Order: sequence, then C-alpha cells, then structure tokens
Amino acid sequence: MFRKFTKNFLVALTCLMFMLATVARAEDEPELVSANLPKYPGLARQAGVYGTVKLMFTLPAKGNEPTDIGIESGHALLNEAAKENVRSWHFRNGYTVARKYQVAFDYELRNTTRSITFESFHKITIIAPEPLQPKSNF
Repeated sequence: MFRKFTKNFLVALTCLMFMLATVARAEDEPELVSANLPKYPGLARQAGVYGTVKLMFTLPAKGNEPTDIGIESGHALLNEAAKENVRSWHFRNGYTVARKYQVAFDYELRNTTRSITFESFHKITIIAPEPLQPKSNF
C-alpha cells in the first residue's frame, strides 16, 4: 500500500513540476501588445533586394518600449524599415532588470500577395510580390 502511495505521489509530483515549468517558460518573455505592421521598402522591392535583417534591442526594467536598437546585419535598403518597426513596439514587461533581445526580419519577394507573419517578436517574415519587369519592345 505504501509503495503504491509513494509511486502515485511521485507521478503527481512529476506532473506538477512539468506544469509549473511549462507556465514559467510561457512567462519567460515579455508580451508584445502592439506594433505597426512592418513594410517592405519600395526601393528595395523594385531593386529585387531580399534577405534577413538582424537587430538587437534592450527592454528596460519594467519598460514597455525598446531602447538601444542596433542593427547587427542586413542589407542597407532593408535595415531602416526593420529598425523603424521595432521602434513602434510596445510590451507588457514585468521584469525588474533590463534585458537584451534579438529579432530577425526576413524580407522575401515571391510571386504571391503580400503577407506578414509574426512567429514571435523574435522572428518576423514580410513577403511582398515580386516587382513587375518592364516589357521589352524588341
């Protein structure tokens, strides 16, 4: 009887610890509560420029707006659009210390309609239609 109780207790304790770890992981990040929709820069689209822009930013202690936004990598025609978008973000942040975060904006040109996907505030995909090629008279 005691062994059965101990086994059941250990199973219940393991389940409780797993649930607590899951909840803690879900609350491990600040919540992005508002943001402007990212834009694909017109000049970059016309030039056929695509790629990934990686940025770093700091979220101050108990702060709700990113600061110290810096570009780590990316094409010059895409960088400023990504940086401007991050400036528009507002978070629900309960942390008592400042934290740094990285975000990647993937700019893609496809033969499709425009779409934007926020997988999280760490990865954003912006898809724009490929620019029309001028028709030749020859």
